[in-house]
Amino acid sequence: MQRQHKHMSFNIQHKVVGLVLGLLFPVSMAWGQTMEEADKEYKALLEMQNQMASDTTVTQERFLEAALACSQTFVTVLKSLPSGVEDYATAKNILLSVCPLVKSGAGYFSQAQKDDLAVEYAQAAVEISMMSEMRDQELRKTPDYPSLVYFVASHKFNARQFEPAAKYLQEYLDVTDVTEHAKVVPFLRAAKNQMIKQQKEEGVFHDVNKGVPDFDIFARESIRQSMDKWKVKDPYETLSEYKERVNEETARAKQKELQNILMEEYVQRFSYKMSVTDMELKPYDADHESFLISSPYGDIVLTVPRTGNEARDFASTWKDVKVSDQRFVIANKKLALAGVTFATPDGKTYVYSNQQALTYNDTRVDANFEEDLVDYGKLVNSDGSKSKTTISKQEVVIGVSDVDVNIPVNRRANENTFAVIIANENYTLVPTVPMAGNDGRVFAEYCEKTLGLPKENIMTYPDATYGKMLRAMKDIKNVAAAFPDIHVIFYYAGHGVPNEATHDAFLLPIDADGKQTEVCYPLKKLYTELSTLGTQSVVVFLDACFSGATGDGKSLMASARGVEIETNEEEVLGNMIIFSATTSGQTAYPYKEHGHGLFTYFLLKKLQESKGNTTLGELGSYITKNVQQRSVLINQKIQTPTVTPSSGMLERWQKMKLR
Repeated sequence: MQRQHKHMSFNIQHKVVGLVLGLLFPVSMAWGQTMEEADKEYKALLEMQNQMASDTTVTQERFLEAALACSQTFVTVLKSLPSGVEDYATAKNILLSVCPLVKSGAGYFSQAQKDDLAVEYAQAAVEISMMSEMRDQELRKTPDYPSLVYFVASHKFNARQFEPAAKYLQEYLDVTDVTEHAKVVPFLRAAKNQMIKQQKEEGVFHDVNKGVPDFDIFARESIRQSMDKWKVKDPYETLSEYKERVNEETARAKQKELQNILMEEYVQRFSYKMSVTDMELKPYDADHESFLISSPYGDIVLTVPRTGNEARDFASTWKDVKVSDQRFVIANKKLALAGVTFATPDGKTYVYSNQQALTYNDTRVDANFEEDLVDYGKLVNSDGSKSKTTISKQEVVIGVSDVDVNIPVNRRANENTFAVIIANENYTLVPTVPMAGNDGRVFAEYCEKTLGLPKENIMTYPDATYGKMLRAMKDIKNVAAAFPDIHVIFYYAGHGVPNEATHDAFLLPIDADGKQTEVCYPLKKLYTELSTLGTQSVVVFLDACFSGATGDGKSLMASARGVEIETNEEEVLGNMIIFSATTSGQTAYPYKEHGHGLFTYFLLKKLQESKGNTTLGELGSYITKNVQQRSVLINQKIQTPTVTPSSGMLERWQKMKLR
């Protein structure tokens, strides 16, 4: 069924038959209700379903009402249970089985033209799908889910319930391809503006930049997902048709199209319609006949003539000045004003433009993908006053780094080398390690493509807990026992921590905070276990520091009080060579512009430039030199990588190669 709602500001047609639904339920049961009581309710629902065929008193509406109530019960039960208990899994499975019944309710009541009930059931299914407890069930990835969310969002918007409307509009953007966003973004912006307006009326201060991501962060994943989807070959598409559709030229065009859509969407979603109550008029500069106006998007220099008391009148009527025709650009990864018009009560208008001075800096936005490096042109930065605030040119990388593309391929198999890759990014108790996951993923690609390791020789452990670290070491021990005379590459990206009492160094699992090093992996133990594998060589790459500091220079441990701790130098044994991102007491920094750790970026860069045909001596010199220089320039801090061979490798490590 398809029906156009009349007089809707959110002009949308909806079709909800068979859609998947979800709801933020009102709590209809006491917190003390047990799983046993909930299970009885579920069994009663199943019995009612069986009776429908023979008992005419059990109507479809009664059954759907019972299904909705049952789902509400199990939502409450699931949220009240710890995830480790058996009842948690049972409640989750029952809720998963009831959700389709709630879905059918939306379609049923929509066909019956009972819109309020259709929305209630639709909202119920959406909320179930959005629950953190149900995220692993991928309910948000079903084909009909976006339409269902769209249906709920439109009704909330039309009912002027702007806060839930914004929530569901945002959910729609999160689960759809970027090419589908244009019809929703204006309504999301309108909903947010209405929310801000209500807050202002209530006297609540609104920070326009709060919660607004940098543009590169906002765009990166959307472009990547859209490109991945675009590159998939349709089963009904011939190979020649695919090659015509997906090639270097069309990839550039597609990336540019997505970039332009996202730039427009970023402005639409996060710009806020200002009034003079959001601005502050500064004292008049009579020499230059201009006012300086502070706004949430930066300072504005507005020319207002002195003659005829025009400037004086502008200041005296400032509170009644109207603001219109706001235009925005993206500068330094954020929104900035490109232009705005001010109108006084007597009808005079004054226009600010960021190009009035005819001199302005620009930001180049480059997007790197698997096919190429695409320059999407220049974005104008906002101009300031006579004494301008200069915004310098910067590179913004969207997508992946230059080392993530054009990875050299070595056709010769390197079957005698095995790699262990641990990449810890998403810590649960301490700050994350941005880009560590990407470090591990791309290094694994180089191991396979450039160094020639068979895929099964590459063992990856993203976001490793202490238990997963133990498993990683057990796995490589088993491999070494089964395959004699192999070579091993061990790579780690993530936090390292010191024991403040003993100054011993540890690798930090994602489920530890470093305060109890008993549940961290000792560096000494790692070296000992790797040295006793009985292999021809072990090359270790550690993109971590052990000073107690994070990549942004802050203290990882509260007790460290920002003091970087020097750790003990562990003895390198056996046939090992250790490449470490830092010298003791230093911090390992990220290379944000390239989406990698600084150490890992130059490790990958050398492998890319040399196609993997580089000696360890050349690799060590290249990494040390470039990390030192780049860290001083971009971080104003010293980071000096080190290479430490065991005594048994002193004579030959520099001439060894990874392939």
